[in-house]
Order: sequence, then structure tokens, then C-alpha cells
Amino acid sequence: MTFSWRLHRHRGRHGPAAGNRGFTFVELLTVVMLMGTLGRIAAPDFHELFVQARAQEVVAHVQVLQLAVVTYQDDHGTWPEDAYTGVVPDGLERYLPEGFDMTGAGYRLDWDNWVLPDGLPDHPDIGGLLAFSVVTEDRELGLATRDLLSGAMPAYVLDDRYTFVFAHN
Repeated sequence: MTFSWRLHRHRGRHGPAAGNRGFTFVELLTVVMLMGTLGRIAAPDFHELFVQARAQEVVAHVQVLQLAVVTYQDDHGTWPEDAYTGVVPDGLERYLPEGFDMTGAGYRLDWDNWVLPDGLPDHPDIGGLLAFSVVTEDRELGLATRDLLSGAMPAYVLDDRYTFVFAHN
């Protein structure tokens, strides 16, 4: 199939000559513009959906970790000790599903068990804070995760660390 790029300035009563069938540049440009407009209207923002799906994955991992920590506390009467970012706290392995990893695509999890010898400024009786942190350089992922978890736990953001206070003791 060949296209004619000639603009037809002069047509007879019966249209262009028999060998000059084709589309004009204006007709092609109009079709391309219409297709682009329809594509933008019909297609959802896939990037936003992708970020939301990744944030849901992070939330699911935080919830698995939260259940493991609560079960550990129920069995031992104490909370697991603090560990490095991306590392499962000692003794918590048996409470987590086989193959559970504290690192994922573009993020690392952290269990925080902060001891506060003098308590909080307004609450000296609170001797520690328990929190989960998501460490990611992907700001969109961090903010989407914060939005999903902030209703369940207070959230704090500092640089690439999104921290969710789970409980106090």
C-alpha cells in the first residue's frame, strides 16, 4: 500500500485522477491527533498504579513483620531487640514465613525498639517506642506507603526513612 503525500489543489467533478488515491497530510495528522487524544483519555495512569501496587507490597511485608513481633512478644513477654536496617532481629526468624526478607525491590524494612531512659518529654512514664521503618530512596513509594499506613499508625518522615510508631512501653 502506498500513500500519496500530494495535496490535491484541483479536483475534477469526479475527484482525483484514478492513480492518485491516498491520504493527504492533513488527514493523516488529524487521525494521529485523534488517536493520541483517545489514548490519553482511555488509558489510566499506569505509573501511579505501579507505585500503588509496590506500596501495597511494602504494607503487606510490614503487616507480616508486625504479626511476627506481636507473636514474639506474646511468647517471650518482651519485644525483639532492635536490629540493623534490612536485618531480621534475633529470634524473630521462626515467627516469620519461610523466605521472608527485610529487603524488597527498592526498599528495606527496619524494626525499631527504642529505649527512652527519661521517657518522652510530655510522658516520662513511656520508657520506649516500638516502630517499623521503611527505608527507600524512591520518594513516591515512601509517600504512597505512608498514605496507606498512616491511618493505622502515626507516621514520621526523615529523609529516606518512613517510620510508623507501632506501640510504646
